[in-house]
Amino acid sequence: MKRRERLKKRQFLPIRRPRATVHYMRPDPGRPHLVQLYLSPTAPHMRVTVNHKEGDWAACARTAGMVRRYYSKVDGRQVVRPGLIIARMFLNARDLRRNGMEIISHESAHAGMAWAELRKANLAVMPGEEVMAYAVGRVARQVNRICQAAGVWS
Repeated sequence: MKRRERLKKRQFLPIRRPRATVHYMRPDPGRPHLVQLYLSPTAPHMRVTVNHKEGDWAACARTAGMVRRYYSKVDGRQVVRPGLIIARMFLNARDLRRNGMEIISHESAHAGMAWAELRKANLAVMPGEEVMAYAVGRVARQVNRICQAAGVWS
């Protein structure tokens, strides 16, 4: 009887994907709450990061960036994640090179709204608008600084 040849094991090469870098920003320097920024090199990598962090349903196919806030399942109010994180911002460098300030200002406004809602600011009156406006400006400045340091525009 002849012996059968052993099947060779298939060898798989590891797929190296550039990882998203994680940064933390404060919408108000006097308080400990944070906005977490994930900066990915491309939109597909950003979607992989979003799906990994938020679940498969979270990322749309044509999203240039997104901000996620968290709400209580019991009463629907906004909650703070462990580590005092009030929102997660997902951006990608390729779309930021195309129209960066539009994306940064748009996503910073979402993060600012998360901060204003957490502070229970009434956006119908001027003091409430100021809470959100200052938070938007601070977050946009920090995102711009992080993108400059990461070489997004170089």
